[in-house]
Amino acid sequence: MKKKIAGLLLILATMAAIPLVLNNRNIVISPNLIKNEGKMTKNEIITSIAASNFRKHYNKETLKALVLILNTNYKAGKINKNEIISKSEFLKKYKNGKDYYSNIENTVKNMKDEYITYRNKAVYIPYFKVSKGYTSESKKYPYLKATACPWDIIKKDYKQSKSKVGISVNSLDKICSLGANYKNAVKRFLKSD
Repeated sequence: MKKKIAGLLLILATMAAIPLVLNNRNIVISPNLIKNEGKMTKNEIITSIAASNFRKHYNKETLKALVLILNTNYKAGKINKNEIISKSEFLKKYKNGKDYYSNIENTVKNMKDEYITYRNKAVYIPYFKVSKGYTSESKKYPYLKATACPWDIIKKDYKQSKSKVGISVNSLDKICSLGANYKNAVKRFLKSD
């Protein structure tokens, strides 16, 4: 009887998602992720977070740049687990979701040992979808530099708010679309070591 109840609960948990409100943001977390989050591998975490930040128009080099940033943040011990989404959530979002997700998984697998260092240490790289048209410098992140992001101003979701410190993923995508590889695109936001 206990096995039947446990089996039924497992089936219900895999079929449903629990909506949670966290810091006034609606976030849907799969019960499987709640149960298994501690058991997720590095690659599964990076894949999941890359998937939650993925946009189907991104250049393949943009995806690599995003994975490089996430690998760096993971190595620095500062990964945002609030961005973890389940594979099923991702597949609901995109018509060709299986192909996109497979591409993300392969990119993460191929780049598993790549990360950015500053003074021989992995560092946290803040990133965001769109900047104010430029990024700023901060003493908190001495390895990041102020960078012009003119493509962000013409973005539909552009908001003229205070400037941000870090990397604009939209600008990374535009830089990669113009022919830069992922390393050179990310370097645009970094000071020389």
